[in-house]
Amino acid sequence: MTIPHDPEYAGGLPATTSVVGGAGWHLAVYESAGSTNDLARRLPPWHAVRADQQTSGRGRFGRAFVSDPGGLWLSAVLPGEGGAVRWTGFSLTVGCHLLRMLARLGLPAARLRWPNDILVGMRKLSGILIEQGARDSLIVGIGMNVRNCPWKEDSSLAPCTTRLADLLPGLDDLDSLTIHILDALADAHAAMESHGLTAAIDELNLHWNSSPAVEITRLEGPAVRGLFAGLDRQGNLRIRGADGQEQIVPHHHVGRLVELTAAES
Repeated sequence: MTIPHDPEYAGGLPATTSVVGGAGWHLAVYESAGSTNDLARRLPPWHAVRADQQTSGRGRFGRAFVSDPGGLWLSAVLPGEGGAVRWTGFSLTVGCHLLRMLARLGLPAARLRWPNDILVGMRKLSGILIEQGARDSLIVGIGMNVRNCPWKEDSSLAPCTTRLADLLPGLDDLDSLTIHILDALADAHAAMESHGLTAAIDELNLHWNSSPAVEITRLEGPAVRGLFAGLDRQGNLRIRGADGQEQIVPHHHVGRLVELTAAES
């Protein structure tokens, strides 16, 4: 289907929206936005916005996120009753369901790098940014490289990014991909409401059985290096040292996780 564009935002709800997906999402598409998460902040649950490009895209901790034309830059608002504590770790459930979606599209090799990056091999395909919206709502931002060329804006991205057009030659158009993602978000929300993080942790731990070498920068204290062995039942990180012993790093103590190359480890 073709989703109409709404090039201007006058406040309140967008003037032009389409109802899409199994959950009946109200979606508006803009030619450009500073940040789709900022636009979505004004909207009620089950509304979403997509932009052809973002001029001020951001990732975790406010890091710049290149969002050039040809990519998919989408933010969706979901109910978030119970506040931030109730939804801690939701990026893992979202990541789990996006991996399922990509597998259905023909990309089973995609994986989640804790806590919010989707990679194929060592190259980043997509990022997830979840922020608190209005009272009792969550904003889920998805940035995915599709046909864009982020390395033209930042040459350092050339060796560490990938895009769907190179991985799936028969790729659907952006409108169809948007609907797939919104359906995955609705499924992730239902799963989190029903089971919390338990099911997502169990499923993701199967993906993480290859134990990549990582370095964790903690918010306080020295960095930790070792093999990433997945998560415990509370969502804390399990790191296996050279002696085979596991160290638990509480998830809220982690500033950044970096996967190491063979030479670095």
